[in-house]
Amino acid sequence: MTEPLPTVDAPCPLCGATAATAVWSTSDRAFGVPGHWTVVRCPCGFLYQRPRVRDEALAACYPAGYPRHQEPSPRLPLRGSPAHVRAARWALSHRLGYAGLGDGAAGPLTRLRGRRLARRLSWSCPPWRGQGRLLDVGCGSGSWLGVAHALGWQVSGIEMDPDAASKARRFTPAIHVGDVLSAPFAPASFDLVTAMHVLEHVPDPVAVARRMLEWLAPGGLVIVEVPNAGGLGARLFDRAWSGLELPRHLSHFTPATLERTMDLAGGEVVWTRQQAKPRHYLWSLGHALRDRQLVALARLAERRAVYGVLKLALEATLPLVSRVGAGEVVRVGVVRRGQPGARSRDG
Repeated sequence: MTEPLPTVDAPCPLCGATAATAVWSTSDRAFGVPGHWTVVRCPCGFLYQRPRVRDEALAACYPAGYPRHQEPSPRLPLRGSPAHVRAARWALSHRLGYAGLGDGAAGPLTRLRGRRLARRLSWSCPPWRGQGRLLDVGCGSGSWLGVAHALGWQVSGIEMDPDAASKARRFTPAIHVGDVLSAPFAPASFDLVTAMHVLEHVPDPVAVARRMLEWLAPGGLVIVEVPNAGGLGARLFDRAWSGLELPRHLSHFTPATLERTMDLAGGEVVWTRQQAKPRHYLWSLGHALRDRQLVALARLAERRAVYGVLKLALEATLPLVSRVGAGEVVRVGVVRRGQPGARSRDG
């Protein structure tokens, strides 16, 4: 690709304002889509790309090797040593509602290990809900669908890329290929709707969030995860922050603006969690060093031995970063306003 893609000077997706201030500007660091891309801040506080690639040309931003569209490699929780599998089964069945995964009596060591595993497992294995009907929006090649299917969920998916969708069908035939807003699923037909690193890619995040909430059955939950533009990485690395992913990321959420998006869509955020992984910072570090023409140093940091040392150092400190609300990704659980589990805006 050598010709610049057509763009549109769209207003703020949340409030419609046209006034904005430039914050970050960079080229496509990952796949070399031609152009220099800018993120602006609306007076309402929302960060978004402006101008952005026009809707009809967005598919050209995703090359054939786009990672989420590749062969899935589900990270199943019930793998490992027999002791780990016993503890994981106990945690899933006793703490996360997966009654069908219980395997009888568990000894005290298994229960202790299971309690320690439960919170970590809850990140990749959301607690069971309702009849176990799950829809993954932007399912890619199906990695998360593979995990959910193995845990007993009745899974469906939505994916724009036909090749990725064909891979996801190994886990379920119920894959809609196309836009979220045109997906034919009936209202109130899912107990859990997930969208992991999807909302930042769509031109109208409020409309997509509203559609996901419409699909919830009574008592259902939407889980959304996005890069955290209010986290430590964005503050430290500025335009070199790996979470920018321009021009594919059209919107850039902080916890506050993600909650506002859900509110505008008719939802209520009932919990928020954050996470940070070493690779997020190491990618940003490489970008920052190259921006400063320190290419040799960037390559040194990418060597296995150096990378390993940096990763270990980060692993020791990143849990604290997440606890203080400065993680690299933010995840929210959302219910339909007025449904069981929703909080009143009046407190």
